[in-house]
Amino acid sequence: MLIREQLGGVLRDIRKELGLTLSDVRDGAAISPAHLSELERGLTEPSSEVIRTIADFYQVSQADVFREASTRMAASDSVHNIKAKRNVEQLLFGEGYVIAGAESELGQSEMPDLRNVMPVVPDHIPDDLFTDEQADSHRNRAE
Repeated sequence: MLIREQLGGVLRDIRKELGLTLSDVRDGAAISPAHLSELERGLTEPSSEVIRTIADFYQVSQADVFREASTRMAASDSVHNIKAKRNVEQLLFGEGYVIAGAESELGQSEMPDLRNVMPVVPDHIPDDLFTDEQADSHRNRAE
């Protein structure tokens, strides 16, 4: 969700909480109802001057408007990230699996068998897999 949508939502919620109509704001803050409606729906990017004018009319600080919009943005991002993580888990491990995490509802005993998705490293690496020059080069980089 875009920050302009969050700002618009905050402005709309404050207006409704105060019991004001779009026309009330037009009369008190000299902002047209059509413009305010676009701002509240997140269709238009509000300027800092417009936010200050509306906040002053609502008798709230501009900082409070931005703080609430930021809080909503962070919550929206967290939900989006959790959903994206779960989509990846379902693609890798199938429906019903959730990798352990704060939001996990499955116990450790119900974790998927990662051997199905992790590469298998052989117990013995053949001597002729690398040339002596490649092995020396690798050792030098590791040191």
